Amino acid sequence: MRDATHARHGSGHGPLLLFLPAMGVPASFYAPFCERLRGLGIEPEVIDLPGQGTSPLRARHGDDYGYREVVELLVPDALQQLAQRFPGRPCLLGGHSLGGQLAVLASGTLADRVHGLVLVAAGSAHWRTWPAGRRARAALAVHAISAMARVLPWYPGQRLGFGGDQARRFMRDWSHNARTGTYTLEGSDRSPEALRESLGDVTLPVLSLSVQGDPVAPPGATDALCRLLPAARLRSVTVPGVTADAPWRRHFSWARRAGGVEPVLARWLADALPDDPSGALRSPSSRIQGDLRHVMA
Repeated sequence: MRDATHARHGSGHGPLLLFLPAMGVPASFYAPFCERLRGLGIEPEVIDLPGQGTSPLRARHGDDYGYREVVELLVPDALQQLAQRFPGRPCLLGGHSLGGQLAVLASGTLADRVHGLVLVAAGSAHWRTWPAGRRARAALAVHAISAMARVLPWYPGQRLGFGGDQARRFMRDWSHNARTGTYTLEGSDRSPEALRESLGDVTLPVLSLSVQGDPVAPPGATDALCRLLPAARLRSVTVPGVTADAPWRRHFSWARRAGGVEPVLARWLADALPDDPSGALRSPSSRIQGDLRHVMA
C-alpha cells in the first residue's frame, strides 16, 4: 500500500522527519508546520493515512484497512523512499495524536532505521487514562463509537464530527485500544504480546510534546502511550499551544500557527543528534533561543 506524500525536496543536509497525521486529518493540514520546520533545517514528510487526503482508499467505497497497513506497510515503505531520496541523512519518525500512536507501534520493528521518535499531542485512546471527572463521558463515547463501527458498513466520522470516515477494521483497532488500553494489529502475523515485547526493546530517544490544556490528549493518556516504550530515552515537555484558541482547538491549531512545538523540537534534536551534519540544530538563532526560554520557563 502506498499513499501520496506531501513534502518539498530540500537541498540541505539536516535530519528528516516522517510524520503521521491525526485520525481523519489530511497531510496537507500540516503544511504550515512543515514550513516552520524547514526554517530550522529539518526536512519533514507528512504522509496521508489510508482513506484520508490523497489516499486512493475510501471506506465508503468498501475499501478495508486497519492499523496493520500503516504500521507494517505504509511507514516502512515511506522510510525506504526517504532513504533513497536523501541518502545518509538521519531520519526521525513522529506523529500527531493517533499518528503518534501509530509511530510508536511501528518503532518496534523499525528502530534500526530511525534515529528517534517525535510525538505531538499523542496519547492512548483508553478512556481510563482520562481525568477522573471525564472518564464516564469518555467511556460512553468510546462504547458508542465502537458499536457504530460494528454495525455500520463503514464509520461515518465526517458526519459525526470525529475521526473522519474510516473502515470498520481501522475502527476495531481503535476501539480495542480505547476500551482495553492495549493494542492489536488486526490481520497481522504478530500477536498483541509480540507487538508489546518488540516495543519493550526500543531504546530510541523519544520526545513527547503535550499541549497545555489539551483535552484530547490529557497527561494520563500521554503517559500511558510512553509507557509502551520502557527502555526508550524519553523527554516529556508541555508547550503552550495556541493559547488564543479554545482547549479543543489547541489539539490541532499548533500545526497551523506556532505554539511552541518547533523550538523545543530543535533543541531536543541538537541533543539527540549531536552529529547532525547541517550544523543548524547545534546553533539555533537568537529568535529560536528566545522562544525556547519562553516555552521552557
